[in-house]
Amino acid sequence: MYSHEIENLLRIRNYLISNEEYFNVCKTSPQINLVEYSPYNDQFHISTKDNFNFTFKVYKKEKRP
Repeated sequence: MYSHEIENLLRIRNYLISNEEYFNVCKTSPQINLVEYSPYNDQFHISTKDNFNFTFKVYKKEKRP
């Protein structure tokens, strides 16, 4: 997943994505060079090699039986 695709996903989802989407971004984005979590404001931060910076929240998607 390229930086502009991450940006589009976050914008569409109002910077609130599911844990599954978050894991997919991390697995498929080789240009990511930093991932941080801030527990004080419950936000994630991702920086990429091509100078994109993203701050967003992640919610747990419940699995259905």
